[in-house]
Amino acid sequence: MERMLQAMEVFARIVECENFTRASNLLGIPKASASLLIQQLELHLQVKLLHRTTRQVRPTAAGMTFYEHCLKILLDITDLKSKVGSAAEQASGRLRVELPGDIARQLMPHIARFRLQYPNVSLQISTPRHSSNLIRDGIDCAVRLGELEDSYHFSRQVGTYQLITVASRLYVSRHGYPDTVQSLSAHRTAHASHQGDGRPWEFGFALDGRSTRYPLPESIAFDDVDLLLQYGLQNGGVIQVWDTVATPYIASGRLTEVLAHCRPQARPIHAVYACRTRESMALRVFVDWLSSALEGCQTPGPLPRSEDERRTELDATCTPA
Repeated sequence: MERMLQAMEVFARIVECENFTRASNLLGIPKASASLLIQQLELHLQVKLLHRTTRQVRPTAAGMTFYEHCLKILLDITDLKSKVGSAAEQASGRLRVELPGDIARQLMPHIARFRLQYPNVSLQISTPRHSSNLIRDGIDCAVRLGELEDSYHFSRQVGTYQLITVASRLYVSRHGYPDTVQSLSAHRTAHASHQGDGRPWEFGFALDGRSTRYPLPESIAFDDVDLLLQYGLQNGGVIQVWDTVATPYIASGRLTEVLAHCRPQARPIHAVYACRTRESMALRVFVDWLSSALEGCQTPGPLPRSEDERRTELDATCTPA
């Protein structure tokens, strides 16, 4: 029975990866062992399960039917294991996790606590420049921003990503305080850019209860949010960043929020995971921890003040150069 379950696990991963080598690497077994298991499985079932070419592996019609049943059986077994005993006793194994860079950096102070609470869960964390294919690349959990499109992934919202518009106090003292979204056209702005194709993100705002993108001159863009933040801190211009990242600098007086009355609507932060690992106890406790840690990162700051109150304070504290 154990050999059969192992063969089902190997077969499911090969179907998902469409490649023997990649599946074997993810499972941590030799390719020859995976190939032998599939041969024995096909012999036992007396049916061809896979079409093999030099470049790709595809399930046959019978293989696809068998794959769907494999998933159900493997998930039922995983579910049974996860429900026996307490979470702290049962959470174990390796998790491959993919996080955006700015979120990963905010979570760093909390990761040691997770390791202490769940010492048998091994984390492998990556911050790739391009979003991975969870199934093909063997990612157990990935954090995605915004609304989701991938229907074959399971997900849970674990937080919100509120962008705010900020500039350094020195920049505002020198160049003035933007009163309206339209007035930003007269200011220097810096943008975050898509890591995939380098296209700059347009600034977003909520105007008259509706979300809108506002095009601005794209004089400089960064595909690293930390660089964008540093550019703003160095008086480079007006930027939009995650409020969690900006809050300490606002509190210290290095940054000030502008156009607070038209903050863009917050984007959801989702933990997404492939269906075959959705009931893993290690995954459950990690997603629970992720939600709690993000809540700890997103400590509410003071309510946005009116533009007049901000300008009065800036006039009192900043002397234009």
